[in-house]
Amino acid sequence: MSETFRVTESGQAAGRIRELIRRVAVEVFGTTETEVPIPGFTIFTDRKIDDPLAGVRAALLMRSVAEGQLYDYARSARAAGRSWDDIGAVLSLLTGGVPVGEAAFDWLVCGRVPDPEREGIRSFRTPSAYWRCTTCDQQITDDGPFESHPTDNETGHADSCARHRADVAAWAERTGWDE
Repeated sequence: MSETFRVTESGQAAGRIRELIRRVAVEVFGTTETEVPIPGFTIFTDRKIDDPLAGVRAALLMRSVAEGQLYDYARSARAAGRSWDDIGAVLSLLTGGVPVGEAAFDWLVCGRVPDPEREGIRSFRTPSAYWRCTTCDQQITDDGPFESHPTDNETGHADSCARHRADVAAWAERTGWDE
């Protein structure tokens, strides 16, 4: 009985990304590629680049672009009403006891890569993310999920913004405090 080898969709996507990095190394960073035999096979070959540093440069470029995309998509998710906790959950962050939303903000906005083993101290000035609210169409300054009250985390919503009003109402219900 033979088993079919199946590659997951994310595995296939990873293969396409590796291929793109190799192509960028050749087309942008000037290396050449050669086909080398795969040990144990007579027909199959693999492509290798002659200058591995061109591969490092291409991979670094890919990483820089991917990091920018992470930040951009996180801002878009916030603009669409997703929380930093939602974003942190998708990132599967190990936070070492720090709330996952705070760890996501620290990483994507502040540039502090999560390190669950270290006791970190936040700086007094926390960087902010900026995005346009899809409910009130206003530019929002997002200081992260560090404070209790939504207005202390996000500024710029229109007074009539239904999304922001709902966040404040949920806070009031959760804390028992009234404006």
